[in-house]
Amino acid sequence: SSPGRGSLEDMDFRIIPATALAAGIALATMTHAQWWWGIITIAFASAGYMAIMRASGDPVKTFRLQKWHNVWTAVLFVGIGVTDQSLNRPLTAEETFEEETPAYLTGEIRNILHQTYGDRLEVTIDGTNGASAWLRTGATTLTSGDIVTFPADRLKKISADTSAMMRKIAPMLESRGILYHASIGTNDISPAGRSQSLHAMCVSARDRIEVKIEKSNLNRPTQEFIKAILMGDKSGLDEQTRLTFSHGGTAHMLALSGLHMGIIAGLLLWIMLPVSATGRYKWGYGASILLLWCYVFLTGASHSSVRACVMITFAFAAVIAERKNSAANALCSACLLILLIEPSALFDAGFQLSVVCVASLIAFATRLNPVSHRRHPILYRICGAVLATIAASLASLPLTSYYFGQIPLMFLPTNVLLLPLIPVYLSLGLIFTALLCAGYEPGILASALDSGYEVLIQATGTLSSGADYVLEYQMPLWGLALWMISALTGALALNRTKK
Repeated sequence: SSPGRGSLEDMDFRIIPATALAAGIALATMTHAQWWWGIITIAFASAGYMAIMRASGDPVKTFRLQKWHNVWTAVLFVGIGVTDQSLNRPLTAEETFEEETPAYLTGEIRNILHQTYGDRLEVTIDGTNGASAWLRTGATTLTSGDIVTFPADRLKKISADTSAMMRKIAPMLESRGILYHASIGTNDISPAGRSQSLHAMCVSARDRIEVKIEKSNLNRPTQEFIKAILMGDKSGLDEQTRLTFSHGGTAHMLALSGLHMGIIAGLLLWIMLPVSATGRYKWGYGASILLLWCYVFLTGASHSSVRACVMITFAFAAVIAERKNSAANALCSACLLILLIEPSALFDAGFQLSVVCVASLIAFATRLNPVSHRRHPILYRICGAVLATIAASLASLPLTSYYFGQIPLMFLPTNVLLLPLIPVYLSLGLIFTALLCAGYEPGILASALDSGYEVLIQATGTLSSGADYVLEYQMPLWGLALWMISALTGALALNRTKK
């Protein structure tokens, strides 16, 4: 059974599949285990299950052996993780082309970052089971989804780079499948067509919407901000804007996360009110789920947006099925789905930050709220918002320090003051973009969005005061592990219930 408020009560079994799958992926990555090791582990888990069932001859024995089901379940998902990672492991050019690497390689551009000194393309190389290369080049007109050819002899292995910066990020890049990097002139990168994949089609649709935003009367900085928070495209944001939000501890506002997806889900339910008014509210929830997933794929299906969409889908599906909803179940299911489809997501900083923040909200925010929900509902929500900000920020600070070497000291006042403005701004941005796509540009909304952006950027800059309130500190791996173990222990102790 699932607790209605979605706490961590009776969480010991629900958390096992997700954590065991992650452990199997990490184990396969570190040991380079082959897929058949995973199959053997799965067979061993199945044998353990059969042995437990044979020993459960009467109700007393069944009750005593119940805890051993956690063991075979954990072993089973470790084996699935090993198999999943092994089968999806990116191959090097030497492994792919055993005899001789061709002079030119072909690949699809998955991401492109436009910078003042040129572009950086992330290209997935054909035939390598998803291995990618970072190609630094000059300014181009290429977009995500384009297929390009480039000289193979320019590629250098990430692991062989001796620069200090590359040595620092090489393990993370390799775990994500980025094995090579190269500096190639624009004349040496030749377009070879357009991919017909779902990703490419979604990117094309997103580009058409972004063109309408760019042709609007919005100020240029506002256009790039709208594209970032609505379409998930941060390539046009200048470095100063990124630093301002980073120093203020509000960089999550620039990414499609649970905050954004929750606001959009609420807007969809509001749009479906006429359907609900007819008594067919389940149709409204079903249509909202479908539209929300369309939006996720349109914006690039980032790990944070997929995780949030899975959790919202579980919540809406619970209403449709008239069952209790559990946020903890939804989070674990989202992690399982993402890791099964893309095991390399385990090593992505965005995925880790997203999961840690949501888990901290589930574990701490509600439990630590001292205000009675029934007696003081408004004060309860205000206190809950502050506690949610504190819990998510404290949980993510170690990861931020580990990956980015910075700790924003003004994260709490900046988030508490600015987060209430985001739902209003995002809603206005969605309405403005929808009207643009319909062929109408409301001038009053454009002015409101320009003014709102100025308020957000100036308030963030004032509260963070640039780099004066940013602590430069790189947390070591052992410190990160110790912090996470302490947080997990505190969460389990806080949410422990009587058996």
